[in-house]
Amino acid sequence: MRVILLKDVRGVGSIRDIKDVAEGYASNFLFPRKLAEPATEEKIKSLEAAKETHTAQLKLEEEQLIKKIESLNSKSIKLQSRATEKGGLFKSISAGDIAKAIREQHSLEIPESVVSFSTPIKTVGEHVVKLHSKSTKVDFGVIVMAS
Repeated sequence: MRVILLKDVRGVGSIRDIKDVAEGYASNFLFPRKLAEPATEEKIKSLEAAKETHTAQLKLEEEQLIKKIESLNSKSIKLQSRATEKGGLFKSISAGDIAKAIREQHSLEIPESVVSFSTPIKTVGEHVVKLHSKSTKVDFGVIVMAS
């Protein structure tokens, strides 16, 4: 029996997968627990249309993210943080802090997952972080000053 999975089912498949399962398994386990529904032609067509729409939406979001990242190429932000006299920070700078500063100083909404750095930022001075998407990587400057 062909079913469309409504949730991830261990050993069977992921959400929105179309799978062939035993009729008893479907009627006694999957359907009562609302883990799956029968796969009719119209449901399969609507599922495929929804997948195409979702894919197009993801592609559009990725293109917008690439434009935002490329617009920040060779730019920098300034952050202020409490520091010791020797220049060590009391709290390291996180990806969330950098994303917030980009939002405030460059008026661009960048998710935290885009920001990465090889070593934690724990000192005052200039640092280079990477902004990356699936197909683009850009170096971005972070200037940390003591407050």
